[in-house]
Amino acid sequence: MERISCVYDCNNNLIFFYRCVLDDKTNVINLSNEQYAKAVKTISAPAIIIELNNRRTRYYYRAICWDKTLMIGVSFINGIWEVIEYLENPSGAFVLAVLKKNLVEGSAVLHFQTKLEDNALEYPLR
Repeated sequence: MERISCVYDCNNNLIFFYRCVLDDKTNVINLSNEQYAKAVKTISAPAIIIELNNRRTRYYYRAICWDKTLMIGVSFINGIWEVIEYLENPSGAFVLAVLKKNLVEGSAVLHFQTKLEDNALEYPLR
């Protein structure tokens, strides 16, 4: 599988991938092909985007299976958005800590997916 070096998010922002990212324990990892594919899908069609204005960071959150979730952290560095974190099954405590700290300060914005589409029928579900 050939990897692309960038992907557009649902708001048409160009997000760049580099070789290494941080995992949930802040270890530097190289994404496998499967992890990379999940990250691309999460960024291009997230369920929730948590945008931290004071840090110029966004977290893209999505369910990747019935019992698994994925959170991808990107930062605005030197004029471009870069993937910096890959968090499989982030704990509720982690997500709550990110939201609580930044929502209290008024520096976070939440974006939700507002409609679901059934690609087989090509009609939006409501």
